[in-house]
Amino acid sequence: MARGSIGLVIVGGIALAAVAVVAGGQGLLERVLPASAMAAIGSFGLGGGSVGSAPKGTGEFASDYLFDTTDGVEARGPIAARIGNEPVFIKDVITGHTSAVASAIPAEITTIRPILGCTPTPPKPGTAVGHVAAGKSGLDLALSTYNDTHLAAEVQRFVNVYRDTGAANPSIGRGPAYEAYDVAVTERREPVYLVLEAAGGNRIWNIHQAEGVRIERVILLGGDQAGVANLDPVVPVEVILAAGLAECGVQPAYPLNEGHLFFQSVANGAVTTEEAQARLGQLDAAIATYDDWFRKTFGVGSVDTRIGWDAGAMSVIGPVPGEADPKAVYASLTGAKIRTTQDTFFEIRGQVAEGADFASRVVAIATAFAYGDLKTLRQGVEF
Repeated sequence: MARGSIGLVIVGGIALAAVAVVAGGQGLLERVLPASAMAAIGSFGLGGGSVGSAPKGTGEFASDYLFDTTDGVEARGPIAARIGNEPVFIKDVITGHTSAVASAIPAEITTIRPILGCTPTPPKPGTAVGHVAAGKSGLDLALSTYNDTHLAAEVQRFVNVYRDTGAANPSIGRGPAYEAYDVAVTERREPVYLVLEAAGGNRIWNIHQAEGVRIERVILLGGDQAGVANLDPVVPVEVILAAGLAECGVQPAYPLNEGHLFFQSVANGAVTTEEAQARLGQLDAAIATYDDWFRKTFGVGSVDTRIGWDAGAMSVIGPVPGEADPKAVYASLTGAKIRTTQDTFFEIRGQVAEGADFASRVVAIATAFAYGDLKTLRQGVEF
């Protein structure tokens, strides 16, 4: 049965709960706290995943900050995932780490496009394959990308609030932000081929390397949009987004964690035994199908190589450095070079021409539908 210590990916007809993020997120903290306070928070690695829970024990062990929840396996403290999805303290694998990234502005952004077809360039013989498959990190960036569908949804919300209150809502949302996720690479014995798989949304994978690391190629899988930061420009990057995977008949799927809501629903009778068996059978089949594609494509299995949880901010590719071995060195997103796919519109917060940002577009569309005057908005209009 599809029950184990690894987290969830949506599959078949199983409705899985989304990971909750603290209201306001990391960006809110950066706007209200001084830089010194944010640096202190970042040094403890508390900016990603679900924050605010006390450790299960004394906090002496990395496992004290890893929680088996109804939404999946979540890191709630200064830990990273390593091979076998074992937790390790961030301070033991990387130097200079911070989670204060919401105001980080890159120096260069290059647009890349998803590859054609369903087969990325395979790893070369003698290459170590590092596979990260991770959910939410909670590290929203100042970068966002969106299309007309996102605008239409926000326009409808704006109109609904306007009707309810009689005044325009001053807090219009922004387009879907990119979320950062840290990948610390410490493997120096052989070249590394990275497969970085996002469960959804827009993702920027920030690469941090130890001295002597050689990265052969990076493959980005899943998500709505995906990119990579702080990677040598000569390293090839290939992308297949979630839509592309679906067109290829590929759906990432993994076993559910022991504490998942699904199993609790079975235990309390909300899901019958027959329904549970049917759904778990579907999940097992999906896991096997994805694992088969993954093995044929990359030469390793998807489940047994997965490094990443349903909520967390960092994965480690390679060993935990010993006293004589170099740790990975944190590479800042401020001033970084980023290669990423983009949707129809792309924004860097604070660097958008007047009237061209997400909020201005929303107001303009709503006003146009109101014949130039928001007061004339008609009841029941849909966008």
